[in-house]
Amino acid sequence: MQYYGLISGHIALEVLAETELIFLAFFLLLLIITRHANRSFQLTTLIGFIALFYGVIKDFFKETVHINFLARYVVLLALLVVLLVFLGWRILKKQDFRKTNLFQNLLLILFIVVDAVPLLRLGGPVFMQKNLLVKNDIINPDTLAVPASRPDVYFLVFDSYPGTGFLRDYVQYDNTPFNTELQNRGFHIIAHPKSNYNRTAFSISSTLNFEYLHTIANNKKLEPRQYNQAKLSVEHAIVPRVFVHCGYKLYNLSVFDLANNPAILKETFLTFSEKQVLLYNTLAERVKRDILWHFSNGPSEKEIKDNGNLFISRNLAKRDFNNSIIDSLFKLPGLPTATPKFIYAHFYLPHPPFFYDSTGKSRDRTPREILMDMENKAAVIDYLKYTNKVILHLVDTLLHNQATPPIIIVQSDHGYRDFRQSEVNPHLYFNNYSAFYFPNNNYSALYDTLSNINTFPLIFNGWFNTHIPLQKDSVVFTPYPD
Repeated sequence: MQYYGLISGHIALEVLAETELIFLAFFLLLLIITRHANRSFQLTTLIGFIALFYGVIKDFFKETVHINFLARYVVLLALLVVLLVFLGWRILKKQDFRKTNLFQNLLLILFIVVDAVPLLRLGGPVFMQKNLLVKNDIINPDTLAVPASRPDVYFLVFDSYPGTGFLRDYVQYDNTPFNTELQNRGFHIIAHPKSNYNRTAFSISSTLNFEYLHTIANNKKLEPRQYNQAKLSVEHAIVPRVFVHCGYKLYNLSVFDLANNPAILKETFLTFSEKQVLLYNTLAERVKRDILWHFSNGPSEKEIKDNGNLFISRNLAKRDFNNSIIDSLFKLPGLPTATPKFIYAHFYLPHPPFFYDSTGKSRDRTPREILMDMENKAAVIDYLKYTNKVILHLVDTLLHNQATPPIIIVQSDHGYRDFRQSEVNPHLYFNNYSAFYFPNNNYSALYDTLSNINTFPLIFNGWFNTHIPLQKDSVVFTPYPD
């Protein structure tokens, strides 16, 4: 119930089976030592409780009662060892376990009933909603009238594309000629846009749901589980449902699963695997994640080479992904369809690594060079120029190869984030890019029409004025790790 929608049933059963086998083996070992079944049962229960729920205990002291001293590993582990020794000694001295066993068995049955009854009565979607970062009560697609005019809609997201002001003030690059080229093609350029969040999964989730995200606190370290929830919120977002209701066919050219349309390239961001999500609060996972890495001697030469090859391979996959969706977008306008199209395309442009120079010539880079390029202003500008050429080429193709003029949104999920914080204030990571093309340049009429629909004022006020007002308790200012 707690992780509904974030993990699949077979993973849950797999983790359950592995855990049961470990506890069974531990019980049998204790049985050989104690020669007493009930004592072995009780010791297994005690140690199993600490092993499974250590993270919950630690977070209780830190997050709930705010006793940080007790949440420190050296203190909490010492206290748990003392408690384990004391209770273990009591268990080994105990003779009659009938009441203890009855209490524990009844408690376990009660836990199962308390979880199972709501799950069976309310169904899975109710519990999956708890793992969405949005309420999804802003708009009901079924209540919307299908518009008479349904042009194709292209939502083109260029990852990490910085705002014009950021480029001028912090990179010393004038991007005005590019803006002028788009304006000459009929685009409306937002003067001072800002993204709602500075991380891709959260920004796209907010955009595609017409909502700020819930349970995301300001200046608080994000957990991998929240990235999983953000991806789930994109997958079940309201925008695709609106388009489907209006008779559109969805084309997902992105790194997110979207309304039963799987991603072309799976992006993990900072998410955990399903198994790691389930085991996140166990003692073994917490110690491995927080402590054991301190005692590592570093990777061997072979591991460095293997990791370097893997790093290069993953980045080349991003390059190939970019090229494949660019190629797809060149073909989509001429594709004969009986229904209008909504296309969400997400590019790793000008997001590093920088695969090409400004002319489109391929650049072969080592892992070290790739990392150095990220903080090199000249390299950033060079790749931005390449990105601008890609955008203009795509826009010209979409505008000239369709009988009915489309709607085109060119937008970045957030600004450029890979300069050191000593050079760039993290608040500037929200400085993004935003440009819109509507048929016949009829922005005011379209705005007036959409403003009459319940939830659209929030979005379109942001699009047409400057940006959606940032809510202090909703915006994530997470420093980019060094």
